[in-house]
Amino acid sequence: MIYTDEFIAQLFQCEKVIIDPPPREFREERGYMKKNFTLQSVDGQFNFKGFIRYNTRFPENFSIGLDYNPREEKGTVCLIRCNRNHGENVVFPYHASCHIHRATALTLNEGLKPESHIEQTTEYSRLDEAIQYFIRVVLLDKTQAEKYFPPKQLTLFDEHDGYFKPDPQGFQQLP
Repeated sequence: MIYTDEFIAQLFQCEKVIIDPPPREFREERGYMKKNFTLQSVDGQFNFKGFIRYNTRFPENFSIGLDYNPREEKGTVCLIRCNRNHGENVVFPYHASCHIHRATALTLNEGLKPESHIEQTTEYSRLDEAIQYFIRVVLLDKTQAEKYFPPKQLTLFDEHDGYFKPDPQGFQQLP
């Protein structure tokens, strides 16, 4: 199949519903906690697989993604993967910060890893924020998003938009 940027945009722009929901709890597999789920475009034309992963030893090392599952081909194509920093290297300097891998027509048609295009992001810094970003970007049905991935309810002891930080003596305003 020859991919175009327009077709990839169409895959992102179609609203999606979950047809095989994620389990309530993560399951552990080879050092990672995992959840998988299956999605479909509302019109039934496209099939997708979603995934959420985080490392058991370093939970801040996470990955959330969407794979396109073409009916006419074997396997899946990763369209987007949202990651937190997991170690900079010479080839991928963006790995030192939160970043997003996105498929492009060029990478797919050249036979490169589909999500080779990498961009830094400030859209999220925690797993729960990345999940909320992901469901907005992939256009998951809002009712299902709230059912399967409700936004985290902040507590008195959570950091609120970087303005307050927990302190044993109470909250202190940051300079």
